[in-house]
Amino acid sequence: MSLEDRLVKSAALIGVKITDAGGHKLGAIREVFIDRDAGIARYVAVEPSGLFAAGGKFRPLPWRLLTWDDKAEAYVADLTRDRFKEVPAYDRDQLNSATYGWAGQVEKFFE
Repeated sequence: MSLEDRLVKSAALIGVKITDAGGHKLGAIREVFIDRDAGIARYVAVEPSGLFAAGGKFRPLPWRLLTWDDKAEAYVADLTRDRFKEVPAYDRDQLNSATYGWAGQVEKFFE
């Protein structure tokens, strides 16, 4: 597979579904957070679906937990549905705040 085959435009990531290893939908990507100095994606803000919906809250997942599944055309998260329900949830204002510290909280959760 060439580098070009692995590249994806940031706009194409919005709305892509996230599943667990069993193929159960956890939610959809609503934001991608990129480390501006390293030039790599660090987090995706997932809007939970169905029973996991958190009333306008998003659950940030570290990019390192995601693997692309060509067949499902989705990212598979390396966590269970139950663990996903425990991921800290934040509203848009909290995610947009440089002082809120959500990234550190999420990293601590996944230690």
